[in-house]
Amino acid sequence: MKHILWLLAFARPATKRLSLSVLARLVGHILGAAQFALPAWAIGMFATGAAAGAGFVVLIAAIFVVITAAKAGLRYIEQLYGHLAAFSLMGEMRVWLIDRLIPQAPAVTDGAGAARIQSTAVRDVDRVEVFFAHTIAPAITAVLIPIGAFVTARIMAGPLPALVLALVLLVGIIVPITGVKRGAESARQVAHLRSDTAQFVADSVRLREEIIAAEAVAARLERARQADRQLATALLTLGRRAGIRSGVNSLRIWVGTLLVLLTALASGANLPGGLAAAALVAGTAASLDTVERLAGSLPAGLEATRRIRELASGKPVVTEPESSREPDRLTAARVSVPALAVDNVSFTYPGRSEPVIDGLSLDVPSGAMIGIAGASGSGKSTLARLLQRHFDVQAGEIRVADVPLPALGSTAVAQRVIVADQTPFLLDASVAENLRLAAPDAEDSELQMLLDLVALDRGLTDALGRRGERLSGGQRQRLALARTLLRGRRAPGGLAGCVLVLDEATSHQDPLTQARLMTSLRTLGITMVVIAHRLETLREADRIHVMERGRIVESGNWHELSAGDGAFRKLLDAGA
Repeated sequence: MKHILWLLAFARPATKRLSLSVLARLVGHILGAAQFALPAWAIGMFATGAAAGAGFVVLIAAIFVVITAAKAGLRYIEQLYGHLAAFSLMGEMRVWLIDRLIPQAPAVTDGAGAARIQSTAVRDVDRVEVFFAHTIAPAITAVLIPIGAFVTARIMAGPLPALVLALVLLVGIIVPITGVKRGAESARQVAHLRSDTAQFVADSVRLREEIIAAEAVAARLERARQADRQLATALLTLGRRAGIRSGVNSLRIWVGTLLVLLTALASGANLPGGLAAAALVAGTAASLDTVERLAGSLPAGLEATRRIRELASGKPVVTEPESSREPDRLTAARVSVPALAVDNVSFTYPGRSEPVIDGLSLDVPSGAMIGIAGASGSGKSTLARLLQRHFDVQAGEIRVADVPLPALGSTAVAQRVIVADQTPFLLDASVAENLRLAAPDAEDSELQMLLDLVALDRGLTDALGRRGERLSGGQRQRLALARTLLRGRRAPGGLAGCVLVLDEATSHQDPLTQARLMTSLRTLGITMVVIAHRLETLREADRIHVMERGRIVESGNWHELSAGDGAFRKLLDAGA
């Protein structure tokens, strides 16, 4: 009930459209019942001799045609305004959800998974449409139409047939309601299985190279089959229950019509009134069918609502300051202040006991390039997340231009710590449109300059295809790097005031292209933190830090580290 009340409150801005839809449906269903009752009443009038002649037939036929035409028009109005309200509210709900996800981002993807979030923001919001367009108006008519039918039967056929009609209609409401609890449980199970399946598929695609390398394709496919079988079983259970309810309801209409008619005849009611009362069983079927459909669709919609609200209610993992503290402009007297300082930082992911970063410290002078090396699981990518303030550290401090990240605030951090990663997201659009995601006001000349800088020989109007499928992996990375640099040019102080984090951002480049990229980036005067598995990327770094278990175990330049026999040399020998 709390989710229904929340949805009703959310629907308040669309009250006028929904009210018009409800009114059109109510009148339309009254006319629909009349379509059955009027011919039955007319037959009774003929059978008893109370009416005769072609004039009466023409009159009844004319009324029937008018009712049918009016009912069709009202059906159109009901659907039009109901769906206009529903689709506008669905759009508002997505905006509402995004507004609440932004403070949780980007850490929210670590806990929920990007595919699950997308499933909630797209599919679950779509499922809520059933409430706005197919619940409010149908629920009202499902109550008022049976009441109106009972009153009509009471007037036309007497109390006993009306009572039997009421019992028949009550069965049409009770049968679907008896399955509501089970339906809600099944809907929750189906939603959970769909979400898990979506995340499983997304993870499988993202990690396809690792899965192939580990020769785990067969095992992964078997898990996919198991997930599919579980989902199919849950859907089959839902379908079986819906089929049983539908069969019982069809039986109710045939048996109920006969019972009302026999009761009317036995109680001495006039034949026209008795036939009309019996016809109301079928005449109200469309209104009560709504209850049956809601028993199947509403639990899924309410479960989707629960998931939406649960996702939206997540608490941000970082606390924003009341006002962002801007870094002082560096003067000649303060040139010794590092662009980035990591001071004795420790961090443990929520729900885990062992720290991923353990007492780590490093300084990055303005304009310098430092490299971060280490085996998988050493904490490199976690360090990149902390630099972007995906999380706040539990101990120590990270500063940009001598200002702690929490004092800067996430928006200011995102402006000053710019990131290009290994698997960038590209729109199915042109090169220029993808670049302008970072700066909508950018001129073509600026975009072309950045493409030249990253050595991407593509026209600004070239279409990329879905997720950049018309580009190679290396070209996608270079386009994303150009977009990152464009965002940095809009930051306070421009590129010189930014820290550029390259998290495996050149992993798909050949060695010559990678070397040219690094040389081009060094000319910009930007501070760089380069995280790389391929150690050749770090050859020109001013300083390289080697990480193990969240700690820096070795530091130095390329020549010092490669000539030694420490952790860096081991990584080189291992082919990193």
